[in-house]
Amino acid sequence: MREFFVAFRSRSDAMRFYEELTSYRLSARIINTPSSAGAGCGLSVKMLMKNLQQAKIVLERSRISSAIGFFTFTESGAAKRM
Repeated sequence: MREFFVAFRSRSDAMRFYEELTSYRLSARIINTPSSAGAGCGLSVKMLMKNLQQAKIVLERSRISSAIGFFTFTESGAAKRM
């Protein structure tokens, strides 16, 4: 199944976003930001692609400004900005 992740500039914001997602009963995991993303605090939140729209809504509602962007994984495993 396809996955994406959201990279952040702030570790605390990454954790806060994860907690917000779980409060909406959306499945998510905290991961180390892949170095191929080339940005961030080191933590990202990973989710299934089917939950992309819900993730965007939760991010907007929670007013987290340190989000760098949404990324997918290429077939080689590298991060690619969406």
